[in-house]
Amino acid sequence: MFSRTGGGAALALLAAGWAALRLQMNGEYKGATWAQIAEFSAPLPFGHRPLMSLAAWPLRAATDWPLALVWGVLEAAAALALWFALRAALRPVVGARWDMFLATCFFALLPFAFLLRHKWAVFYPWDTPAMAFTAAGLALVAARRFAAAAVLCFAAALNRESAVLIPAAALALHVGTSGHVLRDIRGMLRPILAMLAACAAARLAVALALPDNPGAALHFSLGKNTPRWLHNLEWLADPVHWLWLPMYFALLPLAWLLLWRQICGSHRRLGLVALAWFAGLMLVANIYEPRVYGEILVLLYVPAAAAACRWLRAADTLGAA
Repeated sequence: MFSRTGGGAALALLAAGWAALRLQMNGEYKGATWAQIAEFSAPLPFGHRPLMSLAAWPLRAATDWPLALVWGVLEAAAALALWFALRAALRPVVGARWDMFLATCFFALLPFAFLLRHKWAVFYPWDTPAMAFTAAGLALVAARRFAAAAVLCFAAALNRESAVLIPAAALALHVGTSGHVLRDIRGMLRPILAMLAACAAARLAVALALPDNPGAALHFSLGKNTPRWLHNLEWLADPVHWLWLPMYFALLPLAWLLLWRQICGSHRRLGLVALAWFAGLMLVANIYEPRVYGEILVLLYVPAAAAACRWLRAADTLGAA
């Protein structure tokens, strides 16, 4: 009983502490304030990410809490969801107990992307939920629970466009495992289409429900004349930024290099999904905003954690011999 109570208290402290640090170390974006987000009036693309605004509505209606506290409570809840989702994604590949330990360790990496004083230290309420959805999606598609994954895709697409990573992860995990790629693709076609349809339905529902939010759904340009991909390439032209970039990814690319032999083939393909997502971010995001890499951190962490666990167990076996 003491262990269970102590574990629950530690988990609550982890979630509350994470939320407090997020709100302390990050501020509002003047172009999409917390009040605008809560009132469904933020410009696009921010205004078409309504899930957490919907979650905030009953709290705002039932209490007189300041908006920062409302976001803090929801951020703590999202942190709990992320921890449980990571456990679900990790347990099949690392086993019991290790899943709890490694899910907790993930939070030690998140300050690289979310808490350091970067150029744009901004709090958005959908960042941590997006990581939780990605981790939960990995767990569901790895277990071939595709109907549940489609439902999750709908909810994740209400939160952020990164919901499309869930069907992409399903392809990565299951196409190529049998040695017959075309057969695997045919077998995955129906669940992939169902998940993509769920994502599209959610995005369409948002667009129909919030037709008056100003701005473009995707921002391919910075200002009026500068393509965002060119702006990002100019940032990469500075050699020191190539040292910053691995730190933005919490050094997980280095972990992949060190543990490459222990990473299984399906998990290596998740790295390709992460790379493709980074290429997409080059077109629509500022790559010097590390918070945009949250979903990539999940995609990289699960394989790295599983590989580290295999390496440690192999070392124990050699030591015992």
